Amino acid sequence: MRLAHLSAVLLMGACFAVAGAQQPTVSVGAITKYTGVVTSREDVKDLKEINGFLNSLESQLAEEFVKYPDVEYLDRTNTEDIFEELHLSSKSAFDPSSGALRGLMGRLDFLAVIDSSEPMNARLRLIDVQSGAVKAIETCKRSTSIFGTPTDVQPACIAPFVSRTRTVVQAKRADKQARLQRQALQEQAARKQVEAQQKQAGAQQKQLALENQAEQKRLAQQQQAQALAQTQLEGEVAGVKPDLDDALSRLSTANSFWGDFTQQLASSGISLRSEIRTALNTANADGAKCQQLLSQMKPSEVKACTSQLNRHLDRLDAMK
Repeated sequence: MRLAHLSAVLLMGACFAVAGAQQPTVSVGAITKYTGVVTSREDVKDLKEINGFLNSLESQLAEEFVKYPDVEYLDRTNTEDIFEELHLSSKSAFDPSSGALRGLMGRLDFLAVIDSSEPMNARLRLIDVQSGAVKAIETCKRSTSIFGTPTDVQPACIAPFVSRTRTVVQAKRADKQARLQRQALQEQAARKQVEAQQKQAGAQQKQLALENQAEQKRLAQQQQAQALAQTQLEGEVAGVKPDLDDALSRLSTANSFWGDFTQQLASSGISLRSEIRTALNTANADGAKCQQLLSQMKPSEVKACTSQLNRHLDRLDAMK
């Protein structure tokens, strides 16, 4: 229920916004047209009188339409400019099946056609340019004197004609108003969608920034922990290195001793006992292994290897 009330409020707000910002008007244009055929000088004379009569009717029509603020009346010059522009922009603007004029882009809603083929009578039609339908029609007879000659007295046909067009003009205006309201609602919905998308994008960016900050913090802590572990490891390696250096120094001394002793025995044709050679090879293998473990930064294994090397060296010392 509250949602329906809110929707109604938004709809009224949009309608009021449209009403306050843009009040649509109905555009009415007029043209005069001679529908007869000129075949003689008399026809030329009649043509001049007919044009004068049609011009007079068009002036009266303008006077009546401009009384209404919801009507934008376009005189023949403005209408001609619109038609010329339309003709230049599109050759398929006229639909002969309905009489509709397409492509006017809403600048002309109705066209008043005032036509005549003889000096005493004229026809007045109001045509919907969108559908081509005739919405009102009137016959205007020229005023005459008691002797039957034409006079300049305005015929009483224009005011009733304009009065009858009020219904269709107001209906057209209501249609424009509804169209503007729909457009306003669509624009409002589009704005709301854009705002929602921008808000969502902002939230995503904020979340991404927080995630980046957390990741940077995690990486910094990881690097700090790795640096601390590396420092600790280097300290442990440095702690076991002196013992390994001492053991390697003993190994070097043992190699020198047993090497010299082997040469002395060889001069007498005697070989070094096999258990001594085996023990010496084992000690040298342990020395190489310990050095490799040291380069691999494995302090606990270096410590165990050094102890084993020292035990083998002790065995060698016992064989001297």
